[in-house]
Amino acid sequence: MSQRPVLTAEERKLSYAKYYDLPITPIPAEKIAVLEAGPIDPALALKIEDRNKLFEPGYLPCEIGYCVLEDGSAYLANKTEMPGVTPEMLEWWFAWHGLEDMRYRIWDPEDHFYARQQMRSKVLDPKVPMREKTWGTVHIVREDIGAGPDDLILEFRYPHELGYDESKVGTPACAAMMCANGHGPVPGQGVAAVMTHMVREIEGGIELRSRFWIGWGLVNGKVVKLVPDGVRVPEEVPMGLFAHNLKEFGHLATILPDLYKEEKDHF
Repeated sequence: MSQRPVLTAEERKLSYAKYYDLPITPIPAEKIAVLEAGPIDPALALKIEDRNKLFEPGYLPCEIGYCVLEDGSAYLANKTEMPGVTPEMLEWWFAWHGLEDMRYRIWDPEDHFYARQQMRSKVLDPKVPMREKTWGTVHIVREDIGAGPDDLILEFRYPHELGYDESKVGTPACAAMMCANGHGPVPGQGVAAVMTHMVREIEGGIELRSRFWIGWGLVNGKVVKLVPDGVRVPEEVPMGLFAHNLKEFGHLATILPDLYKEEKDHF
């Protein structure tokens, strides 16, 4: 567990600074058991070419787990139930948190340093619908997923740009979706990934179904495997990201209802 940096006097004045002091929400025991059990059978993973199966009713063979696939790329899945959270809250969160460093830090005070929105004018434009304030923008992120602080660029895309049936977003099949092409700050170096967070409404809240295809990326408008044939993503990469995902979204589920109530009109 990382030690939280001490807030400056200016940071402490922020209306949401109190969330920085909260203890991290414990990861449920059943999810810790999945993490400790090691990788899932790769046959249970959702192939990236089948990603539109996320819109189908019910659940896929694996909703929680990680593995390295036969082609050398890696995969992880997580499902987070968020009581008291609405799809609108999650869309607001993705738009809101990239505007100030401290907003990203309260999400996971031990491992998050900043997420900096590069298209601030779009987010702040009242004519842009909340859902689309994140689509088509770029976050420059610094976080620690187990190997020390690292830099990442998240290119959030309109779902159709990453091969999803965008007409499903805003329907019972998918109440909200955020998807991104992620890579390191130097093109061609580090591990790239296609990231998807999709929301379905459930009784009393939402469920967030997350998927990462590590070693894949968007090139010239097409999603392609970037891991060279014969090369395998180290197992600790999806394992570390899986553990981090369990932690950060479990904690977000705890803080988001109150945070939204207090800050929804304060961009």
